[in-house]
Amino acid sequence: MSFSSPKSVSLTPPCEVEEFCGRPPHLSLSDRSKEPTAASAHGLHGSRLSLQDFIAELPGTIRKTHNKDGNGILSSNDLSFDRGTDHDPISALYKRLDLKREDWERFAILEPSKNYTRNLVSTDNETFTLILMCWNSGKESPIHDHPCDGCWMRVCEGNVQEKRYVREETTDTLECISDELFVENQLAYITNSMGLHKVGNPSSSTRAVTLHLYSPPFKSCKIWLNPSKASKPSECCMQFHSEYGATV
Repeated sequence: MSFSSPKSVSLTPPCEVEEFCGRPPHLSLSDRSKEPTAASAHGLHGSRLSLQDFIAELPGTIRKTHNKDGNGILSSNDLSFDRGTDHDPISALYKRLDLKREDWERFAILEPSKNYTRNLVSTDNETFTLILMCWNSGKESPIHDHPCDGCWMRVCEGNVQEKRYVREETTDTLECISDELFVENQLAYITNSMGLHKVGNPSSSTRAVTLHLYSPPFKSCKIWLNPSKASKPSECCMQFHSEYGATV
């Protein structure tokens, strides 16, 4: 398996950004998600979906909400629904996911020396990337953006705290506009039009696990290590701690 060279970034201290920086991901669909099962093949709309069925239905559902530009790149349609709401086909599909611990546990690889790990579950390198994030107690991500249609997040284990920020132009600072706790099985959504955010595990003793859907995939994002300098973000490329259940 070969990888391209990582994008050069200058970030200090590196421990604060964890797996937002480093080697770009190898984006290929896992064998487990290539073939739909009988449930997804028959299109049982509204029925509960296994993780495998959910992954099989993602590309088709996402394509219905997008167009392709002249370069073959997906771009959002001018839709009458708001993403992240009950009228959003992607959110509706996510809510049908019957996610069991035995489905995600093999992807839940956590490194004690890191704040968190990003573990690739599946991607088709066109419409989506699905990752499982594992959070050590008391650890959090840097403030970051989402250079895509947004992030759908579901809490698999524990609780996570999300703080959202907007840029205050007059002071060139990032101001916190919300601080919310998400509990097990709760679904959240954010896109750049809603602000920037950081996510963390508020527990002092137990891990947290979250499942994140990004559409379409992206290779880099902006992070803010200093909220008092909103106009000076750093750019980081994505890195996975594991791919399809195997540490890389």
